[in-house]
Amino acid sequence: MWLSLDLEEKSLTAKRISPRRIEVNYAGVQSSFWLSQLAYTGFAAVFLASKGFSDTQIGVTSSLMSVISILFQLFTSSFSDMHNHIPIKKVMTVVFLLAMACGAVILALPLPIAMMMIVYSVGGAFQNTNVGLMNAQIMQYVNAGMNVNYGWPRGMSSLIYAVGAYVLGELIAKYSPAILMPLFLLILVMCVAMVMLMPNIVDISRKNPALFVQEKYSGRTTYREMLMGNRVLLLFLIASVVLYVGQSPASLFLVRIVQEVGGGSSQLGISMLLQSGVEMPTMFLTPLLLRRFKARDILLVSFAAYIAKMIMLYTAGSVSGVYMAMGISILCYGLYGIASVFFVNSIVRPGEKVRAQALVILSSNMGSILGNLIGGVMLDSYGLKPLLGICWIIVLVAGIFMGVCARTESKQETIPKTA
Repeated sequence: MWLSLDLEEKSLTAKRISPRRIEVNYAGVQSSFWLSQLAYTGFAAVFLASKGFSDTQIGVTSSLMSVISILFQLFTSSFSDMHNHIPIKKVMTVVFLLAMACGAVILALPLPIAMMMIVYSVGGAFQNTNVGLMNAQIMQYVNAGMNVNYGWPRGMSSLIYAVGAYVLGELIAKYSPAILMPLFLLILVMCVAMVMLMPNIVDISRKNPALFVQEKYSGRTTYREMLMGNRVLLLFLIASVVLYVGQSPASLFLVRIVQEVGGGSSQLGISMLLQSGVEMPTMFLTPLLLRRFKARDILLVSFAAYIAKMIMLYTAGSVSGVYMAMGISILCYGLYGIASVFFVNSIVRPGEKVRAQALVILSSNMGSILGNLIGGVMLDSYGLKPLLGICWIIVLVAGIFMGVCARTESKQETIPKTA
């Protein structure tokens, strides 16, 4: 009797929670998160340079952040897969609070460069950890059979990020990079509030859905088994690692690219506005594109756009040339950001989905480790042009790996499945 009443109550709760309610709430989560990420890492080179960091030290700090991110993501994703009774939003909130603690230390204490590198890297690693968890959070509702649109909430966050980049660029030019850390803490408070307002998945389905629990398999797969038993996943992760090796230096040291062609903080803000702003239309359309095209094909277009963008940055001789390269982003992360989430979700088994999303973020962090180290050292030793020349070649290699990945998945689809 009590079980019947409990199921009836949950069914009524499900009727009150509409997909649009989830989408609006999730748009708030994404927008506030990426705005906080903008304040913390978007202007990282500018902020750290104001603290006396050299380009090499900035690259090392960013790479250290990525190393720590990998460790955090492996732990949190495994924890979430193993303890599916704990809502993902609670895990995210704890991670956000730890990031806030690091930001408060940076704001309150006059840290030497070595200590600043450690604290800043740890804070950024906590931030990066939540990217995979946010993706896993929305995929819960999709896997539960709800018609939830991931595209427009993510696109809205790109618009907010773009406008924020322009505004912050102007504020930094007018005041100083010191305004970044207080803004980060303030925005993160709003982000935590939005995360906690997300409805629990068990309140939406009468059954506690096996979204991330391996009901159909005799044992829980390890990371090694996931990778060795899924060639498509492995190839995609390799392609993503190589992609981020090539494109991360251009993102971290965008300020140097802008300065090279005669721009300043305002032009940097406009470049970031263009890069993120043009992503929004594509992110709105990606769910529609996914109904007509395979996720792998959309990803192929994205990788091709990254190659074109890096070549344009390499050949840019003016600020307008940089702006044009930023405009190519409409087909870069605008497609990759959403298509990669759905692609990975579709090629792994139940019980692997949170970890699979974490592996995508992990691959970008691994690429960033190498890319940012290479970028910082090359900038100090050889200059910007040789660095950008190497970067577009590396991104071209990433595109080749993505082509092999897409071809492998296509072949697997043609193999008849045995009972």
